[in-house]
This record gives sequence, C-alpha cells and structure tokens, in this order.
Amino acid sequence: MDAAIEFPPEKAWQAALANLQMDMSRAAFETWVKPACLEDFNDGTFVISCMNSYGRDWLADRLTSTLERFLCGVMNREIKVRFIVQEQDYDLDNSGDEDDEYSSETGADPVELDILYRSIRDSLLEPGRVVRLPVYFLRWLPYVHSQVIFVVMALWQEYYLASGGKAQKGNNKVSVRAEQICQWAGISRAQFFRLLQPGSALYWFARKTETDYEVDKRTGRAKKSSNKYVLLDTPLTPGDAEDLKSFLLDRGIREAPVSALQTAVAADPKQILSYPTRLPPDNFENMQPRYLTVQEIVRDLVGRRLTPELATLADQLADRILAQGEFILVSWYFLKNWLPALGPDAAMLILVLRNLCYFNDETGEVRNEVWIEGGYEAIAQRLGIKNPRTVATWLPARIDRGKRKDELTDRTDQEFARRQRLQDLLGLFVDRTDHRVNSSGSYAWKFKVQRVDPLTPQHEMIWRAASSLLADCEDQGLLDELYSWLDIESNDCIETVKNGSKVVLRLSNSANGCSETLTAILKDCFETLDLEGKDCFETLLKILKAFKDSQKEKDTSSTQDSSNLCADDPELQAVAVVTDSSGNWDLEKLLARADKKNLQILLNQEKDAQAFVSWVIHGASQASIQNPYSLAIAKLKENPGISAGGASDRLAALLPQQLASLIEQELTFRSPSDRNWRMIFAQAKHDRIRLLADSLGLIPDIQEESWMGS
Repeated sequence: MDAAIEFPPEKAWQAALANLQMDMSRAAFETWVKPACLEDFNDGTFVISCMNSYGRDWLADRLTSTLERFLCGVMNREIKVRFIVQEQDYDLDNSGDEDDEYSSETGADPVELDILYRSIRDSLLEPGRVVRLPVYFLRWLPYVHSQVIFVVMALWQEYYLASGGKAQKGNNKVSVRAEQICQWAGISRAQFFRLLQPGSALYWFARKTETDYEVDKRTGRAKKSSNKYVLLDTPLTPGDAEDLKSFLLDRGIREAPVSALQTAVAADPKQILSYPTRLPPDNFENMQPRYLTVQEIVRDLVGRRLTPELATLADQLADRILAQGEFILVSWYFLKNWLPALGPDAAMLILVLRNLCYFNDETGEVRNEVWIEGGYEAIAQRLGIKNPRTVATWLPARIDRGKRKDELTDRTDQEFARRQRLQDLLGLFVDRTDHRVNSSGSYAWKFKVQRVDPLTPQHEMIWRAASSLLADCEDQGLLDELYSWLDIESNDCIETVKNGSKVVLRLSNSANGCSETLTAILKDCFETLDLEGKDCFETLLKILKAFKDSQKEKDTSSTQDSSNLCADDPELQAVAVVTDSSGNWDLEKLLARADKKNLQILLNQEKDAQAFVSWVIHGASQASIQNPYSLAIAKLKENPGISAGGASDRLAALLPQQLASLIEQELTFRSPSDRNWRMIFAQAKHDRIRLLADSLGLIPDIQEESWMGS
C-alpha cells in the first residue's frame, strides 16, 4: 500500500508533533508548536496554520527543514511545509474584507515598509520595538510585586497589537492568545491562570466579566465562549487614594469643590501623595480589589454627579497625579530574552534604576549613576520584597563575611551557582560602585546603570560570529558571493554529524556550491557557535540575511584592503594629521594638545611615539580611566621610555593607518580579527573606542555613517 495512503496528512502531522514534543522543551512546545494545526495539504505541501505572525516566523525559522525531513520519511515522497497565520478571532466584525473595502473606498494604495539596520547588533536588538510602562505603575510595586506589573504590561501590549489598525465600530473587544501574554510576561500558563483567579492582585488592574455562550459555526452547537476580561486604565494605589482624599477634604472640597480642585491641580504631587510610596497595610492581601480613580474619589466627596467644570478639573488632577504621558520604554528584546533569565524582581530593579537616569538633549549630559538611600531594605520595600536578604544575593558581596564550609550539600552548591548566574547577568546592567553610611546608620548604595540592553550571551556569540564572517569575507573580496549564497540557501545549509563521541559541525552538501575560500570561512564561523544552542545557526543566518542589504548599500570602497588606500583616501588624509611623511606616528603631532612644559619634557626624553600610544591604548581599554591622554603623559613623566606592555604595545607597534582601520571596524560592528585588539577591547563599549580615536587624533578617519547604531 502506498505510504501516502497509509499515513494521511492529518496522521502524518500528528506523528510529527509527537516527534517534536520528545525533542523540544515543554515550554517551547506548548508555546509555539502545540497551537499550530494542519490547515491544508495540497500537491505535497503541508499548510500549517499559526496563531499569529510571531508564531509563524518562529516555526518557519527553526522547524521548516526538520519537519520537511520527518514528513518526507513518513509520506515517502518529497514534502514541503508552509506556515500561514490563521484569521484572528475578534469579538467584533473586523475581517480582512473590511480593510480591503476601506482601502478601495479611500483610494489608498498599500505601502510596504521595511527596516534598514546599520549594525548587526541593532538587527538583533531591534531597539525600535518597545513596550510602554507607565511610571506610575512603579508606585504599585510594594502592593502587588513585579510579576503582576509585568503581566499587566503584557495584557496591554497584546491588546494594542491585536487591535492596531482595525476599525472598532465603537467596540474595543479583541481576542488574544494566553500563550502570547505569557511570552511578554516571562511566565508559564499555569502562573498566568493562577493570577487570573478572582481576588488575586491582578484584579486591581483587570476584571473577569460574565461568560456567555455562542454558536459554533462548524457544528451549529452552543459552546461556552472564551474567558473575557476588562482592563482597568491606571488605577490609584489604595495609599494614594487615601492621601488624595485627605488633601481634598483639608481644602474644603465639600464646601467649595471648584476651589479645592483648582488648588490640587496647581499643587506639586509631592504635596498630595507620600514619597516614597506609602507601604501597604498589613491586611492588604485580604483587601478586596477595587478600581480606584481620581474621578470617583472626587465624585464621592462632592456627593453628586460632576458638572462639566468639575469633571474637567478632575481629569486635569488625574493627569497630574498619575503622571500621564510619563513612560518607561521597555524593549521587546528585554522582555523576551532578559526577563525570563533575570526573573521579575531583578528585571524590575533594572527598570526602576533606569527610570532614575536621564539624558539632557540640550547639554548632552548623561546621568547613568544613581544613589539609593536605605540600602537593601529600601530596594526591597520599593519592589515589594519582604526579605531584604533576597536583594543582597543579587549583587556581589562587598566584603567577605567569613569562611564557608569545606563541604557543601548539592542543594547548597546549586543555590550558590544560581546566585552567581544571576549576579553575572545583573552585572551586565547594574554595577554597584560606591556606598556611604548616613547619620542614621543606614546605608546608601551608588549604582552605575547600563541604559542600553546588552546582548544575551548566546546573541553575543552570534554577533561576534556574524561580524567576523563579514569582516573575513570583506578582506577576501567575497561579500558579493556571500550575499548571493545567503539569498539561495535555506536554514538547512549546516548539519551536525557524529564523530565517535563528539559532535562535529559541517556544511551540508547543499551549501558547498560556493568557492573553497568562502566554504572555509563559513566553516570557521560555524565552528565558533555553541552546538547546545539549537537555534543559534538559524538566528545567525536570519541576522545575516537581514543585514546584507545595508551592507550592500555601503560604498564599494569599504571592501578594499585598508593597507592599500590611495593617497586621496579621506582615511589616509586624516591619519596624516598625527603621522610623519613615512606614515609613522609623529610624537610632536600627538602631543599638540599637551601644555608646552609636558610637550618639551616628552620630546626630550622619548625616542619615538610608541610608548605614548601604548599608554593611550591601555587607558582607553580601562573603563575606570577617564582621560587616557593625560594618563599617557603622567606615566611617561614618571617612567621615561616605559610602555604599558602586552597587547597594548603590540597594537602601538602597528601603523597608524592599521590602528585606524581596527577602530573603524569596531565602530561599524565588524569585529576586528586582530588577536591583540580582541584581547583588550572584546568587552569595551563604543564610547571607549571613540575615546581612543579622539585621544590619538583619529576621529576624522571614521565616516559619520559608520557611527550610526552604536
């Protein structure tokens, strides 16, 4: 009997699901694979319906080749798999036909938009994709804790994604998937539905409505409709509600409501509310959640329905108290990649600290260091954490508090390992730099905050692999061949084979159509990736495909070897500012910014500029050194002719033009292949690289567009 008859498409698909369930984590399978279903089978193609575009892209990027190989074996014929997005089930009638009708009526033509990223890093981070967290929600943390706030963010995010661009016809209802909400909030389905239980902390922000019944279009039978909830627009905390009520009563709102409200609107919110946030009462967990608003409090105090004048004043007061328009922008990347790894409390600490930082667009001042008065206790109170020692475990200890036992239990070892992982991850965002003891005996901690999301360790690995691949191909003149290969190859261009007890990565036969040189470069690139990261290859290829167009737009001169620059090249002309006629460093030109006394001292004692350049490189590689230029002068005055040593010396021995090329590569995210450069600048921020260029007079060498996205 023909295999295709023995295994109908539906049974073949179920077999594929069973196979994937054994190979994938439960969370990944439940979130992405299980909701997908077989929509159609036609001419050897399985059409798989997904819940949304995110699910479609996730499945297509990671599982297309796997499913095709499995289904080909089951069906005994050539099989293709195509993923589509199933029609959204909205509570109102807003089908695609309606949108088409709207377009035809207005005569509007569809416009396709794409994003052009200038760096590989930005194509991973997608910094423009953000979720808004109202600043006022931070005042809710002592009451409901971080996890609830992240769930509220997720509910609002899914609502706006589902309703965006659709004509509502006076009805704001939309249908969303619980799996998607869980992704945004970094929780499991079980945790999410526990939070939806009546009386839980989430009920301060959302309420379940009556469940009704509807007719199933396929069977004609009555069925229970989906669970329905109402989102509540930024409620007041119980403490703020009491503070506002007291303030208005003291201003005589019952006798002169207009005057009292005008006074409240004109007042500083600190005159009305408690700062820091008033802590919840001991019986708060037993309180029945209520929807508290400024308007309702005013109406209750006035004792009647509000007149237009009073309603306007109440709205203005609500805007003032709730800081309407004040948001913390949280990236999709942070929510999807960092929140599950950090946990809700540590992730919220990062957002709280970022909110205390600022950028002044008039002066250019950046404040990325903040003091938190009260130490661990204050942080714990702010986040709604009962035990301050929990916060203490997130950060490295400032002092060694005694010896540990020589032998620890497995459970203790696991706990220490967990704490260390969390400290390492949190350290990418927050660094505790100082402390002080106040007159009351309490501690205050100073934190330096990373205001831009770092890449996850896996994405850092992918970024470096992609940057090195592009740099190597550019050096060999193979960028066009690489781009052509990316256009025609799919995600199954690599494969793993067993070699004894080891797993070896190699290019599949389908990828060997490129030249020997490109094949060797690709193999070297792939071998740097983590075989345990199942989706790292797919992510790498996706990033390269997304980034290649921006690379193509660059001037063709960027593909030229930096050692063969022509005399009229802007880079060469700029380097000439600090070099002699032979293209070597000119110490006198390098010291042009030094005072006359230091200039003369160094010119008299130094035989060449190498030691000075070495100390500048060393200073730029150390984040704690603010002025590498001054450091180099001071070091040479103290020890004439003595350089910084190591990799700094070896980089200083390069021609200025060569060092300028390394700086340009780093600032354009092409990850220089120079071993000495990687040794000291692998973890350096781009502001340090710019500082190095400025200290050596090499800023003009770097085209302005090269700095975009850094």
